[in-house]
Amino acid sequence: MSDQDQASGLRKWASLQRQQQEAEEGIDVAAAEHVPEPPLPPLTPEVALAEQPEAQAPPKPKIPLMVVGLPGSGAAQVSRVKARLGQWSSLGRNWAGEPDDWSIHIAMAETSDLAELCNQYNRWALWISSDADDFAAMYRTLRQLHERGGPRRLLALHEPHLPRQGLLDNLRGAAEYYLNMELLVLAR
Repeated sequence: MSDQDQASGLRKWASLQRQQQEAEEGIDVAAAEHVPEPPLPPLTPEVALAEQPEAQAPPKPKIPLMVVGLPGSGAAQVSRVKARLGQWSSLGRNWAGEPDDWSIHIAMAETSDLAELCNQYNRWALWISSDADDFAAMYRTLRQLHERGGPRRLLALHEPHLPRQGLLDNLRGAAEYYLNMELLVLAR
């Protein structure tokens, strides 16, 4: 038999012996064993506040970002954009925050309600492929934005290792010179 079982058995036996003895003497066991609890002090405002459960902070609103230039739309494209933002965040770009801080929306430059979207959202980005052969497609996207009343300022969403010289500078220069658009290029 274990020590805990022996102790439990002894306590039961002692309690039973005490109850029998008190019953023989005519003592009310329940009343005799009842020990009144001391009254609780009145609640002060500080104690009342401390005892209330902490209110959950409302969730931080996500930053909307409209992205153009991606082939297609859907969860896979949103994941690509979040991965790119995560790369910048890991490089110490504080503005990128955490990828989940962003509400990514994929837009097509050909959409008929582009001007309405531009009025509704103020953060826009152009997805820039690292393939220089896609320069014409990226410029065409910028031209469509220009013609349809789209944003005049966009973040160049490119791979962190893509150098500023070459594709990024050429695209930025063409957007500024021919379309009066600002393409914000963030290169290392």
